[in-house]
Amino acid sequence: MFTHIAIFKWKQGAAKAEIETALKKIEDLAKRIPGIIEISTGENQSEYASGYTHVVLVRADSKEAIEAYRVHSEHQQAASMLEIMEEHGIGVDFETK
Repeated sequence: MFTHIAIFKWKQGAAKAEIETALKKIEDLAKRIPGIIEISTGENQSEYASGYTHVVLVRADSKEAIEAYRVHSEHQQAASMLEIMEEHGIGVDFETK
């Protein structure tokens, strides 16, 4: 299994409703992209968050499925919505056996 995690810190004034709309669009991609097992999004509850308030977790059966997710047109659209509001983001990709 291959996992992708994205963690976001937003620009001041970023609208919570717009963030949630974009994250919902990303969640909905799990049904459209072969090899994607699940996509979860949520608000960070950690006391160590350092201002990173939202997370995207994508689990896939392969690295290739994650790559297909990244270039999918609907992901590109949602990602561009997030990028407008994003102050900083962190991405993590790893494989589990």
